[in-house]
Amino acid sequence: MQWVFIQALDVWMFRDSKPFSAGQNFYARSLFPPQPGTMQGVLRSHYLERMGVDLNAYARGQVTNLPIGTPSSLGALRITGPFVARRENGRLTRCLPLPLDVMGGELLSPAAGFDYATNAPFAGWHPLVPEGQAGLKKEIGEESWLDEAAFAAYLKGDMRRVQPTPAERLYQREERTGLGLDHRRRAHAQGLFYRAEFVRPREGVGLLVGLSVDVFAEAAGMLSIGGEGRAGVYEVLQGYAPPPQATAAGRVKIVLLTPAWFSGGWQPAGGDWSPWLGAGARLVSLALGKPLALSGWDLARRRPKPLRHFVPAGSVFFFEDAQLTGSSFTESPAGEPDYGAMGYGAYAAGSWNYVNAAS
Repeated sequence: MQWVFIQALDVWMFRDSKPFSAGQNFYARSLFPPQPGTMQGVLRSHYLERMGVDLNAYARGQVTNLPIGTPSSLGALRITGPFVARRENGRLTRCLPLPLDVMGGELLSPAAGFDYATNAPFAGWHPLVPEGQAGLKKEIGEESWLDEAAFAAYLKGDMRRVQPTPAERLYQREERTGLGLDHRRRAHAQGLFYRAEFVRPREGVGLLVGLSVDVFAEAAGMLSIGGEGRAGVYEVLQGYAPPPQATAAGRVKIVLLTPAWFSGGWQPAGGDWSPWLGAGARLVSLALGKPLALSGWDLARRRPKPLRHFVPAGSVFFFEDAQLTGSSFTESPAGEPDYGAMGYGAYAAGSWNYVNAAS
């Protein structure tokens, strides 16, 4: 797999899916990191430009022999990420979103028993409660990250070694204003004033992405990335590999590292988890973030893609009697490319125990 580290030359903008057309009253906010669907578009566009492929012919399906596939399939291309990453003292480490089963500095796990009734979302549900480790309560920002060492400690349940990194130490959000343009007059359009949010990564901070196809021919160079065609500088990493994913069986918790899409909202339609965790797996509890509404641009049909709701990165699922199959933790909508190959549904796995229960 080819691993690439991309850094910004100025600011980046990866817009959310709210409308941002002339005359509409919306504030354009930036996602960071960008969703995998955006990143695969960046990478495939760079490849097409590098190979001198006519973009219109590609969009019409007239170019079909490329390893990056067609507008409706990914071919041999498999993407991992994108992840936020930081280089310090020559060492590169991923920064992963703080899992949502960490609250107030304490780790939450399913309760062994409880004496109240709720409108639980599924049969056999157990509420999440603090594990009760002393001295861990601390203020944690809403947008916090864990480096590889802190994330490994989290997976082992050792919260004493978990030191979240505030988002401000990785990137800044900058608001900019502008005027809509009347291209016929080559002047500003009357009354069209807008605000947009950009992201400025700190020095040494960028995006890390893995690819199964050699999209980048040179060891380093530039590419267009994000809204307004902003520039980035890429570096193909030699000998890099992320830490191996922890494995677990039995009581397994799945921590999403990139967003995931499911046909039943936060779960597969019918609640069948067997493609990812084996036939005997039972969902016990979960910690979900706010649904992430994502869309994109359909290059072949020249129109927006359907707006879909994703489970955000950082969400945690607790299973019993599970056996990991290795598949990306996501489904794909009918008629669309493989979301797992696109980078959705990346996860880490750990073990868990009931609170106040024997191991």
